[in-house]
Amino acid sequence: MAIQFFDSPFHVTHDEELASKMALKMELSIFISDCIKKLGLKQSEAASLLNVTQSRISELTTGKIEKFTIDAMMDMLDRLGFRTTFTLPSNEAGALPRIVISQSRAS
Repeated sequence: MAIQFFDSPFHVTHDEELASKMALKMELSIFISDCIKKLGLKQSEAASLLNVTQSRISELTTGKIEKFTIDAMMDMLDRLGFRTTFTLPSNEAGALPRIVISQSRAS
């Protein structure tokens, strides 16, 4: 039996499209959670900053990514002082889309 490798754990149990979205949401949730920790915020303080409830912060930090849209996570990044840029490939063969998260100059 050959060993199979997958892009993420989600690719084992879900179709490619859903698995890719779930993997992106997991990476975003980890990034946002790390930002909250680095800022030394309690969940209630993070909730106030991100304009969500404390229970939403709890869900985010415990990996309940199915409860979040990518759009909601982008809003959280904005409130943390980050900007997200999507670069879509031209018609070049092998070119991949890129997502870049960078610190806002205003922060």
